[in-house]
Amino acid sequence: MIFKAARSRMTENTNFSYSLLVTSLREGRSPTRQSVYGLTRFVASLLAITRRFKFLPIALFCLFFTAIGDELADYIVKVEQYLNNITTFEADFIQIDRSGRVFLGRFFLKRPFLMKMDYTDPAIKVIIAKENKVVVYDRELMEKTETSTYSSPLSFFLERKINLRDNVDLLSIKNEDNYLFLKFCKKDKNAEGAVMLIFSKKPLILRGWIVFSDKNDESPSKSTEISFAKQKSGHFISDKEFERF
Repeated sequence: MIFKAARSRMTENTNFSYSLLVTSLREGRSPTRQSVYGLTRFVASLLAITRRFKFLPIALFCLFFTAIGDELADYIVKVEQYLNNITTFEADFIQIDRSGRVFLGRFFLKRPFLMKMDYTDPAIKVIIAKENKVVVYDRELMEKTETSTYSSPLSFFLERKINLRDNVDLLSIKNEDNYLFLKFCKKDKNAEGAVMLIFSKKPLILRGWIVFSDKNDESPSKSTEISFAKQKSGHFISDKEFERF
């Protein structure tokens, strides 16, 4: 019961903030305000716990917490390396939108500047991202609309070097069984939405993502989920694939 009470104070966001701090110090960078604030909250919680349970050594908590923080920090680095090493990626996808509707299609990625989502069942649209522009072609209306890639929550895929610590605000990491869930939003004080990337850990493979319209609300009515199957990477994809509607 004592251990359970102590862990209840050590929230997921606090663990995550510590992992950011560990990663920054390892790489010789200045700690972010987010990581320092999170660690400060942890220390305050830890002191409150030890005042209540005076017979429980503080070192036990520190060792336990450090082990979790180091593991999460390592995963951040591994995910960055994995994403930056992708030259091409292709997979079938299943999309479930916030209304519960299901769509099937094919996803193409040719880093750093090309991405495509081809909806095939029903064949309603194609979304193609090239450098700083996203084109959505509505097959039913036979119309095209264009927006900036900045408006896309997945624009980080098109960056020459993906940096999940400096270029976005990491919100949480969940480590469950053989899966890793990494949630982040744009580094913008007005950002409302967020993305959660889903990876299998052994081996580390992108399995899909969830886009949230509200970064503080993970309910199905506020999210769109993409799940991948038949993934392959490192193969040849012609640039012409990103010109076909």
